[in-house]
Amino acid sequence: MQRLRAESTFQPSSSPLEKAATSAGSSTAVILARRRSEEAVVGNMAMGSASVPPAPIMHGHNSRAGSAAVSMLSASISQFVHHPVYTFKTHRQRRSTLSVRDFLITAKSDPLFLFKGVWPRSLGCMPEKMLKMQAYMTVTRFMEERFRPESSVGKMGTWAAAGCAAGLATTIAGCPAELLMVQAQTGNVSVREFFRKKGVRGIYQGASVAVWRDVGFNITFFVSRQGFIGMYVRQFGEEPINAAKFALGIVAGMLAASVSCPLDVVKTRMQENEASLRNWPGLLARIARKEGVRALYHGIGPRCLAVPSMMSFFALLHESMEIYFFGDSMLKH
Repeated sequence: MQRLRAESTFQPSSSPLEKAATSAGSSTAVILARRRSEEAVVGNMAMGSASVPPAPIMHGHNSRAGSAAVSMLSASISQFVHHPVYTFKTHRQRRSTLSVRDFLITAKSDPLFLFKGVWPRSLGCMPEKMLKMQAYMTVTRFMEERFRPESSVGKMGTWAAAGCAAGLATTIAGCPAELLMVQAQTGNVSVREFFRKKGVRGIYQGASVAVWRDVGFNITFFVSRQGFIGMYVRQFGEEPINAAKFALGIVAGMLAASVSCPLDVVKTRMQENEASLRNWPGLLARIARKEGVRALYHGIGPRCLAVPSMMSFFALLHESMEIYFFGDSMLKH
């Protein structure tokens, strides 16, 4: 009995490291926890268990500041990579007779032609994508905490509301940079000359139609992308790898780009020429009446190549960087 009582009350003595952690505070305890985690990883690898993902660079909660920085860096890289296709899209929408061959001939004679407007757009898309993702994640958190949607319809409602907020943020932050890009690509005026002529108030030229385009695009994109990922998980029982996520994002982006293409054509015309700024529905109807409905889909090829690829690349890069630095991403939820 005494032996059993002694065994039941026996407590293993703390190691010197554990005692130091207790006396030194939480910082040393974190170091101890990391060391134990590393030992566990080594043990799992020795036993032939599944691979363990690398530990995040920055331990702790993914703060808004960290997520915002990731968004801006991802946006700048994504825009620079895809900018030549955006240049072709702009010229195709303003001049429907432009062929790929003619565009490539121009680009061959002047390679910098492909990157006209890249700097205002690359810098401008940093706050645009940052606000877009912050709006998306803020609304997603609010909807999930407030309503806790479990059904497919509830989740789609959450993604749609978050996509709407992302679209509004896109217009507020992105319209000025997009306008300066179009002005530079079409050779109308330089950035300095634009501000000298129109001032700060002119930077929202075309915003009245851009907001409808952006809201529609982002609702379609996020609902489709998250829905496709959910279907993948149900079909294969595991989270899709990065290549699969990129492909699913491409499909979602093509759908969103196709839906919003007519409004994008109207937006480009309005930003190039301010003669029809006051009534974008009238401009939409005039293009359809004089040039045919097909004119509203001029540039849909490069748009379905550039926009989906950039959005999917951006979303994947944003999620991967958040996981790399912080260990988690809101885009996974």
